[in-house]
Amino acid sequence: MLGNQIAKELHDKYEIRGGDLADCDIDGCQVECYDLLDFSMLKKHLKAFQPDVVVHTAAAVNVDQCETDRIYAYNLNVGLTKNLAEICDEEDIKLIYISTDAVFDGEKAGLYNETDIVNPINYYGETKLIGEQLVEKYKQNLILRTNIYGTNIQKKNSFGEWILQSLEQNQELGMFFDIQFSPILVNELAWIIYACIEKNVTGLFHACGTGSISKYEFGMELKKIFQLKSGSIKKISSDTFDFKAPRAKNMGMDNSKIKSVLDIKISTPVESIYKFKSLLCEGR
Repeated sequence: MLGNQIAKELHDKYEIRGGDLADCDIDGCQVECYDLLDFSMLKKHLKAFQPDVVVHTAAAVNVDQCETDRIYAYNLNVGLTKNLAEICDEEDIKLIYISTDAVFDGEKAGLYNETDIVNPINYYGETKLIGEQLVEKYKQNLILRTNIYGTNIQKKNSFGEWILQSLEQNQELGMFFDIQFSPILVNELAWIIYACIEKNVTGLFHACGTGSISKYEFGMELKKIFQLKSGSIKKISSDTFDFKAPRAKNMGMDNSKIKSVLDIKISTPVESIYKFKSLLCEGR
């Protein structure tokens, strides 16, 4: 999802090349199909293209799958990241690592900032945190913690698309009132990444929506903004759900640092839903 939107939004700004296990066609980007876990192929690809920047968007992101298939999660979230960091250091390439709010345990009352103690409570968060530590060893690199939604060219729907399509199909959704997060529309994140590249920003930042919202509130706002009469949303507690991996209840993050460095505004979760609607209307 993020790789596609970077290519879509920024192909007029840069020459963009992608690598993916799946054979996919992305407008504005030449995609080479190979196993990213094949270190020799990865190195060959990067040495041949000689990019100035690598945006590392590949990850195992299904939290429950990461908990049950830890080898897969480790190989993709840690092994691949280690290989990329080493190759980029050797070739003098800036690496932008896309991380997650799952590095926090959710016990804080307010929004998490970049100096707060990390303490992931599931294996997905653990592997992403190890990835951060591997990337931050090299001074030219950038780590962006985020929580994205938007349009996805693959068969799997993003969080926003899942809510929208379920409601359009007149389903009843149960959504958590006790899990807070700071979602950002993937297109807006692509432009934040562009600004970071142009200013050569390094270090650790929270690139997320401004403020936080519960999953239930997000769903209700989406239903209202899209003016959907079909479907319904029931308020439920995450305590009633049988997750394979534990979930943090507060994933809200403070994006003040990146807004200050880039001198930009970032949409609130509700503002981003209006942008999401506009994008979908343009595409339909």
